[in-house]
Amino acid sequence: MNSIRQNTVANYIGRAGGIVLAYLFIPVYLKFLGIEAYGLVGFYSTLLGVLAFVDMGLTATLSREMARLSVLKDTAGKMRDLLRTYEYLYLFISLAVALLIWVFAPFIAERWLQAGALPTYKIAAAIRLMGMAIALQLPSGLYNGGLLGLQKQVSYNSLQIAWGVFRGAGAVLILWLFSPTIIAFAFWQLFSNAVYCLAIRLMLWRGLPRADPRPRFNRILIRDTWHYAAGMVGITICSTLLVQTDKIAVSKMLPLEMFGYYTLAGALASVPIMLANPIGVAIFPRLTGLVSLGEKDTLKQFYHRACGLVSIAVLPAALTLTAYMGRFIFAWTGSAVAAQKAGPAASLLLGGSIIQAIMIIPYYLALAHGNIKLNLMLGIVSVVLIIPLLILLIMKYGIIGGGVSWLMMNLCTLPIYIFFIHRRFLPGELWTWVLRDVGRPLIVALPIILLSRWLFLLPSSRILTFGLMGLVWSVSAAAAAITIPDLRKEIILLIRKFTGISYGLPK
Repeated sequence: MNSIRQNTVANYIGRAGGIVLAYLFIPVYLKFLGIEAYGLVGFYSTLLGVLAFVDMGLTATLSREMARLSVLKDTAGKMRDLLRTYEYLYLFISLAVALLIWVFAPFIAERWLQAGALPTYKIAAAIRLMGMAIALQLPSGLYNGGLLGLQKQVSYNSLQIAWGVFRGAGAVLILWLFSPTIIAFAFWQLFSNAVYCLAIRLMLWRGLPRADPRPRFNRILIRDTWHYAAGMVGITICSTLLVQTDKIAVSKMLPLEMFGYYTLAGALASVPIMLANPIGVAIFPRLTGLVSLGEKDTLKQFYHRACGLVSIAVLPAALTLTAYMGRFIFAWTGSAVAAQKAGPAASLLLGGSIIQAIMIIPYYLALAHGNIKLNLMLGIVSVVLIIPLLILLIMKYGIIGGGVSWLMMNLCTLPIYIFFIHRRFLPGELWTWVLRDVGRPLIVALPIILLSRWLFLLPSSRILTFGLMGLVWSVSAAAAAITIPDLRKEIILLIRKFTGISYGLPK
């Protein structure tokens, strides 16, 4: 359990560092590039998300296999052969991606994106550089998966923070000292991705146990793992369609400037997933181990504890951000126009992301059982729901329509998915998840946030806005944490330890 706690803390430190860096640099990018060029930055992220399906399930499979093999004996050689095999596959994938984007960059610049002031030749050049950067970032994801499967979260997150500083600060310096253009920005992304890819690869190989002979490409390993990988391809395609279809539609149907505002809204909407993922990533190897060992009672306790942690991490922060969204965007960017145009869409997108975040642990529970059917079916149903709704609403309401469709789709799929996940893997535990793991933190945190929004006047100072939001979040998070029995016991023990009080506290 100490390793789980250590990995969770490491993941949160890494993710917190990533969040701080990302939200610190975005206003600077907006200042140097302008909202239209920032729309191209969003298109880069969209391209990276769309091309996630070319992973072919290799990253998820490598992570699961590393977690599974690491608890078995005499598997060092197999682990190294598996990594070398997947590396060769990814070399072909990366080259194909780079070539594909290079060829289609002029078409995207001229026929897809609706640019205003930016010349199409500059857009095409930036997209080509971005394609090469993506070709280097994709294999980095494979190595990330291997490290996480080995539970090397401390090393992984240390490198993530270092890379985030290098990439973000370097981009700011390039834009400030050399050229405030999208071309310069894209070139730096290419360079920083190359450095990170080499560093993460070296870290993973050094983290594997030594074995003889040297690692080699092994077709048998592909045969042994293809079924899980193939299922993950289906899940990835559905996930890609769900997460990226709105961005693809907005980039095609609306001007690049509005896509910039939608990218800004999407950055804020990613907060719940950013907060939930560190817990999911940390507990997945442990979940897999408990499933493999058949320890049902321990699995139930561990599962509910993880779900409660996600609720405490996600709900107070995300609901506070939703309540103060417009004011937060102004305090963050200094732009009243950005707050007006991106705020409503950001609130709607954030609502859908909250639902996605609380489903992360059930999602990993299914993967720990090696079952991909439920996750795949969820993806298919969600895609069928969202695509026609999305196109219709964007045509009628612009970027707000994208937010509405995302929220409605998640509201429709949540009860169905949660019901079948618990019926299949943890019968009898559904209402514990609803009432205790999610219900209690929500019922306690939400009134605190709403009451604070009603009672306190919005400060005129941007700094005081952050301070007020931080206070509201802290109080609501602390109140939510007390509702989880295991956390409540730990809080009481800490109070007793630091205050010396041993009586009068609930047991």
